[in-house]
Amino acid sequence: MNAALQVWLATLLFALVHSLMATEPIKRAITRSALSAQQYRMVYTVVSLLLTTLWLTFMHTLPDSPLYHADGLLFYLLVGIQLAGGIVVLAAFRPIDSMAFVGLRPQNNDVDPFIVSGVYRHVRHPMYSGVMLVLLANPGQSINSLNMALAVCLYFLIGSGFEERRMIAQHPEYANYRNQVPAFIPQFQ
Repeated sequence: MNAALQVWLATLLFALVHSLMATEPIKRAITRSALSAQQYRMVYTVVSLLLTTLWLTFMHTLPDSPLYHADGLLFYLLVGIQLAGGIVVLAAFRPIDSMAFVGLRPQNNDVDPFIVSGVYRHVRHPMYSGVMLVLLANPGQSINSLNMALAVCLYFLIGSGFEERRMIAQHPEYANYRNQVPAFIPQFQ
């Protein structure tokens, strides 16, 4: 089987499992029968880390070919974009209770927090935006890394829609926020 197709299929499998674990029916079923909401969040975090490790390990076992390697000014420009993406991801965590996010501390309630401060004033999905910048601005892109970047970006685009429906169900005021703040490309006023 073609390595690029394997990249897309592995990413699809990862995305499917990761997304299903985040659905309300799965959360409710597990928290009703076995775990508290905090414990579920911790299990979700650990399983996500294990899945990500397995997925990335599998990616590195596939045959690959270099696509390009940027040199000179273009190299530094791409690395600068990657650094900007990393800063956006870090900024996305700043207003979040990271301990609750990973399940080490209980959340105030059983719903996802609705945050509109910090970078969230300018973009609804800063974590996704930052990761997409890091992946797409890779100065040493291979065929597999580009396919993985495109598959992850597609997952973020599709997954953000599901995430937003969940947020509107939990926080009806999210609909107004969604109409005022762009999803991935920041808006500064």
